[in-house]
Amino acid sequence: MGSAWRIVAFPVILPWREEFWTLPLYFPDLKVGVTPGWPEQLPYQGMPLPSEAGVHPRELQHYKPGDLRQWRAFENYRRDQEGEGENVIQAIRGYGQPAVPAPQPPSPNAWSLAWQLEKIQADQEAKLLLVDQGQDWLQDILKPEPWDDGVSFGPVSGVAETVDPELAKLRYRLWRRVMAPEATDQSVPLLLGRASRPLFLTLKGWPDWTVLRTAPLSLPGCRNGGEWLEVAGDAGQPPWQEKFVDLLADLLTAAADNQELKAASQELQEFVDDEIAASWPLPAVWHGDLEIWGPDDAPEANGPVLCWGSAGAGILPG
Repeated sequence: MGSAWRIVAFPVILPWREEFWTLPLYFPDLKVGVTPGWPEQLPYQGMPLPSEAGVHPRELQHYKPGDLRQWRAFENYRRDQEGEGENVIQAIRGYGQPAVPAPQPPSPNAWSLAWQLEKIQADQEAKLLLVDQGQDWLQDILKPEPWDDGVSFGPVSGVAETVDPELAKLRYRLWRRVMAPEATDQSVPLLLGRASRPLFLTLKGWPDWTVLRTAPLSLPGCRNGGEWLEVAGDAGQPPWQEKFVDLLADLLTAAADNQELKAASQELQEFVDDEIAASWPLPAVWHGDLEIWGPDDAPEANGPVLCWGSAGAGILPG
């Protein structure tokens, strides 16, 4: 089984979310970057982190988190004080002598830069997940009583996009560089990060360009290991998987050829409804949304794009 289209996850670092149990059912050949917290049962192998991402246990021994910050602050202060005295002595001893040029630092490594940037974004996404859970909890306990009139909010005017276009380009190009061994001329990014949707909209020209050529699909999914095993079976892949991969490849080809996406996606959605959802083995069906974006003339990300429904859904750029 295989397709001429190679699907590559975006961004490089993908913290685990329970909805990702669905991915192996529909994307058996998905190429991923770093997958912190992903279950070992899934058939995806992540990339190792760069050397500077490792934790040095000796630096953390015998310190609590609060003590560690105080200790580091004191060490930095003492080092600065000692450095000032040494600088004065060296200046006196070397008075009148030609200055020695400072050694040139080594040129940065693309994987190292990508890891540093993606680590920041991954930490933000983990915090966003906690914020979402907190909002759900607050909505449940603070919902108005039945006799209270709900407050209605109108559209907010004057809201500008806050994604930095240069940062968006940098993240995209570093992703392309790091994932180059997995990417081909027919590679398609699968947007899975929480900020992926607004980031790609920025690459396509947000806010001036806001109309996407999309084909939405509703896919039955899993949200825990037990459900995934029941759907995937002992072989690790359901019997309809190969047909789905072929039809998705046809749809991506149609998108790349600028065909009408709604008509091109009809056969795939009918197959999902008639062959997959109709025989779904679980008593309750949870659906995940997948979008296929058609290419445009934007200089960046100008091929077909797959967007997982919860990747920034309802989130403005920024």
